[in-house]
Amino acid sequence: MKYRPAILVSGTVVAVVGLTTYLYSGSASTPFAANENHKANCSLTPGQTAAFELSSSVTAEGQSDSFKGVMSWQVEELNMGIARVRATFNSVSLSQNMTLAAERTALPEGLPFFLEIDSNCAISSKAFPAEWQPRARLLVATQLDNLTFLLPESGKTQWQMPALDGLGDYTAHFSLLGQAPLQIQRRKTDHLIRGAADRFGIHISLNKSVATATFDTAQPIWWQAVSGEEQMSVRTAGTPEVRMEQLFSLKRNDQLFTAVPQSSWALAEKSTPYDLLPELNELVTEHKSYQEAYQAFSSAITDKPPRYFDGALEMAAWLKQHPQDVDLLVAELRGQMDDEARPTAFLALELSGLTKAREALSTMLYDGSMSLGDQSRAASALADLGTPSLEVADLLLSRAEMKDMAGNASLLGVGSMLDRTEDPGLRQHIMQSLQDQLANTTDFSERLILIDSIGNTGEVAFVEVLSQELSSQSEATRRRAADALSRLPAEQAVPALLNALTLESDPQVSIALIDALKDTGASSSELVDVLEKHVSSPNSNQRAATIDLLGAQKNERTRQLLIAQYKVETDVQIKQRIGRYLPAKDLR
Repeated sequence: MKYRPAILVSGTVVAVVGLTTYLYSGSASTPFAANENHKANCSLTPGQTAAFELSSSVTAEGQSDSFKGVMSWQVEELNMGIARVRATFNSVSLSQNMTLAAERTALPEGLPFFLEIDSNCAISSKAFPAEWQPRARLLVATQLDNLTFLLPESGKTQWQMPALDGLGDYTAHFSLLGQAPLQIQRRKTDHLIRGAADRFGIHISLNKSVATATFDTAQPIWWQAVSGEEQMSVRTAGTPEVRMEQLFSLKRNDQLFTAVPQSSWALAEKSTPYDLLPELNELVTEHKSYQEAYQAFSSAITDKPPRYFDGALEMAAWLKQHPQDVDLLVAELRGQMDDEARPTAFLALELSGLTKAREALSTMLYDGSMSLGDQSRAASALADLGTPSLEVADLLLSRAEMKDMAGNASLLGVGSMLDRTEDPGLRQHIMQSLQDQLANTTDFSERLILIDSIGNTGEVAFVEVLSQELSSQSEATRRRAADALSRLPAEQAVPALLNALTLESDPQVSIALIDALKDTGASSSELVDVLEKHVSSPNSNQRAATIDLLGAQKNERTRQLLIAQYKVETDVQIKQRIGRYLPAKDLR
């Protein structure tokens, strides 16, 4: 899976890997009645200038990181409905009390960067000149992600779009609150987290995400104000849960505009900052030998609490500058390295991005002197290291023929490789290989792993394949297929999941389908029709899952269904669950 560091406000790196579903909770808002004849458009023309005051803060356990600054921008040109904007930050105030010294960044105040804004007022891309360092790009990207809003189509009061922030891919759900001025509310669901969390026991939950934007349709460059709040929880093994709150705001104030320095779009790097690897060279400052680097690596893991990701990142930085020392770290892995340090060492090899690391991992994949656990870690790291290639895909597919733990990890890794590559030949090769294996396998356990691997691909073409698995005679297969479908594009996956739920009689499979629908951010009157039949299920777990999905719908019909269920519910814990979604006055 793709490595993606999450920058909360000022450079705090949260390493996350795997697939984590974020739960949303919050108060509902009543959508405004749409004007059937109104179609909002973001009207930008070359030469326009604007200035915006931006601020954001993250607070946890009495400490905070904060950012304030003025973003000035000037529209350079308009091409096929896309406006290219040259922008800069001035009057920047940056507090980094929560952030480790090694992770702090300085924002290049006054340096230009570029945005592309489409006709729906959405930022479609960002580009930075070469002098922008990765951490500074990440910081700016984090601020701009708070401005992800999409104007509605004619007659729409609710709509959605796929989006990306520092935590991963998510679905942005929008509601029209008013038209004079135009007000839009955004909520986030269905986060797909990528990074390194599952290896180190890091668990992140987004408990609330709500933001409101105001657009003045009488003026060009329509952002007038944005305000929002996010609440999340972070847990690591052996440490208490940390609750974090982010507040952010924007206010247009053209009087603060400052001239934006000239720069060339052609020379700027157009990329997703979250996909950039850390600036590893910045981290290697005091180590004079591999022994010193390895001692720092070991100390990070034995710290209280352990600093697993710091240890991996620092070791990766050392290897990046000293590729020959890959052999020394591999020797440690083949020796008496502590079990707790092993996952971190494999992550260091992966993050180094080195050809030598890829060669070492390829060898370890088949090394019978190593444990199956280490062979599995080698498979995962190999699948995530650098640019996916046909050679690595075939190596993992070959290792998957050995029906053991490392073979399973190899198969899962092949699926995640497809999600990371745009190479049409490699994509077709992986898709055909997984589909052929699924069609030909007679082994039950292998079938479940293949279904998981197909879910890892994120490939819409597999919706039909997994839909067929939803009619399997095996309850375990149906549950696994439901979970895998939730990781494919929601627009195509939701109808298959909903159809299966209408036919499903097993409570445990129904729960898996309901959870999958919730993960996709599903919302429709047809969905509520089906959920109405499940909310009074004799199975308490099925009722609980149904209530969570009903609560996520946030409309009058689901409110009445929850009220009715509360009045007849006999399970105290489920009554409390209903109370999460309704104010106390509705339950009296």
